[in-house]
Amino acid sequence: MSRLTRRDVLRAGAGLALAPALGRLARSSSGAESFDFAYFSDTHVSLQRNAAECAKMMAEMLGFFRPAFAINGGDVTDYGWAGEYDTYDKVLGGFGVKTHHVPGNHDVRWSPLGLKIFQDRVGVPFKSFDHQGVHFVLLDSTVPLSHWGHYESAQLRWLEEDLKKVGRATPVIVTTHHWVGREAEMIDNERALLAVIEPYNVPMILTGHGHGDLLWDWEGHLCTMNKGLYQGSYQRVEVDFAKSEVRLSRRTTDRPEPTLLASASLKPAVEKRPVWALGVAAIAKGRPLRVTIPEAKEARWNGEPYAPIVNGQVATVALLPGDNRLSLRDPASKQERTFIVSVVEPEGRLIPKWNRKLPGGVMSHLCLAGGTLYASAMDGSVLALEPKTGRVLWTAKTGGYCHSSPAVHEGLLVVGSADGNAYGFDAKTGKERWRFATQGPVYASAAFAKGVVAIASGDGQVYGINPTTGKPVWTYALPKSNTAFVQSPAATDGERFYLGAWDNYLYALDAKTGGLAWRSICCERTFAFSPAIGGPAVADGRVVVPANGNVLYCFDAKTGKSIWEYASPGDKVGYSGPTIADGRIYIGCLGDIGQARCIGLDDGKEVWCATPGKVIYDSTPSVADGLVAVGSVAALLSVFDQKDGSIFAQYRMPAGHFLSSPVARDGWIWAATYSDYVYGFEVRR
Repeated sequence: MSRLTRRDVLRAGAGLALAPALGRLARSSSGAESFDFAYFSDTHVSLQRNAAECAKMMAEMLGFFRPAFAINGGDVTDYGWAGEYDTYDKVLGGFGVKTHHVPGNHDVRWSPLGLKIFQDRVGVPFKSFDHQGVHFVLLDSTVPLSHWGHYESAQLRWLEEDLKKVGRATPVIVTTHHWVGREAEMIDNERALLAVIEPYNVPMILTGHGHGDLLWDWEGHLCTMNKGLYQGSYQRVEVDFAKSEVRLSRRTTDRPEPTLLASASLKPAVEKRPVWALGVAAIAKGRPLRVTIPEAKEARWNGEPYAPIVNGQVATVALLPGDNRLSLRDPASKQERTFIVSVVEPEGRLIPKWNRKLPGGVMSHLCLAGGTLYASAMDGSVLALEPKTGRVLWTAKTGGYCHSSPAVHEGLLVVGSADGNAYGFDAKTGKERWRFATQGPVYASAAFAKGVVAIASGDGQVYGINPTTGKPVWTYALPKSNTAFVQSPAATDGERFYLGAWDNYLYALDAKTGGLAWRSICCERTFAFSPAIGGPAVADGRVVVPANGNVLYCFDAKTGKSIWEYASPGDKVGYSGPTIADGRIYIGCLGDIGQARCIGLDDGKEVWCATPGKVIYDSTPSVADGLVAVGSVAALLSVFDQKDGSIFAQYRMPAGHFLSSPVARDGWIWAATYSDYVYGFEVRR
């Protein structure tokens, strides 16, 4: 039998014997009995696929051992639709074992009800529980409407308090859908999780998402991933108090009997981690960095591949100004540390004048209106800040996360919340004027026209609300389907509201009555290529909207007649929304190259292609003062020349997915990310 210490993973050979079918009933000194539990993930139950395969694996599992309970590590369903949960209920009914669940990206990415239906059908998105002397922590690593991973600050604060109550001796097993601790980072703030769990006895972390039968070590924590249950993989975990160890066995298609892989001690680690002190917090751009830590043999910047440290120096010439993450490691001992090194560029074109830590990350569009900067955050906060100093003017709170962006008109701020409400706040004081209840989470953003504020809900309806009273003026219901769901920001030309939906249609509604003016199909191939994420933009009698199938559509704003279509030859037109300025369209593109494009509004012809070099996802460009600003996922703010797309300046924000949209005006650019920070930059010409 192989044995895993807290600092190493030793894989077992191919000849390991099958572990006993039933776990021993040994007791610990505290009286806790040994037990087994089952771990599987990525069941991906859909309306027509994977249910029978998952049920077969569950039945087989019970033939090998009797788990005290099971944990499903996320992507429970394929699209998060109600009918898929109905099917999954039947699968679980045949299993007959208490099963705990964490959400995966598929559970929240295309679902009109998102985490709400997950919670209603299988349980809260994150929690902890105790079983026979072991503490289990189930975390939510999902990002709404995205495949990326992140731990929201409120959840990490909860985890800190939860583990304080447990103490440092009790074994803790953690489950998270997105992987942690691999070279390819999926969770932007995985180091924040490591900082929370490091003082505690965490022998094992269970992950999913990657659909691979893998085993690795993350600074003393055994990490494991398996393929989807429907793909024939699951794991048996034996908690053996007699031997003070937890053992991991895996079933795969190649090895259809659970085969022992590794074990980890249930006792808290007593060895002390060596202290690595870098001694440098900031360097001038281009200056090499000297590393005086003898154990450190390899280095990497910002999640790139590791390279050997030569003569005690690490190159910095390719680094951008801002926060850069330096990771050092010793391959022999598997010790690894990460440091933040600020790269300073005194003569740079983006001058960070202030930064402010918010109570949550930002995924929405920043809003500058009436001389005030507004932000909505993923902890449900809505904030007003002084643009030149970052001073917080007021903070309001909703009951769920805010994917919705603030919209301001005549002293009223309207924002949607995942708690199912649209809120109206006084833009000057933050006082709540009204809230409007819907039957689903409100991911979409509002627009004002004809004395009405329009906003869509995950319940499949668009609501026209009186901005003064918060009472309904009209309601438009999308044709019923699993994809009757609008999450995009609304756009308006003063006569109609335009909204992209997951049912492949762009809708135009009469602003005064809510009646359907027209709807036009976009990308019929699959709902996943709907015009639902980027949102439409309207100007000069034309409305443009991207679909994830790499098409930017242009329609006549009055009639819905197609005028032209554009397809990108490189990174696809996808999730980034279009911005129209000076007769041109500016849009980020989705792909590994990292590209943004400028397209003519009249003819749909490409004017230029810019290459920031990092993946752009949801971020919509902001255009002002002859510059175009957009965010890349890897915490990178890029600014292009509006005329030709040449890179004007770039700045690396603190570590955190940059999915939000910056705002530029009057020689300033403001940007916020999932790092919880918002920055104010002065532009130097």
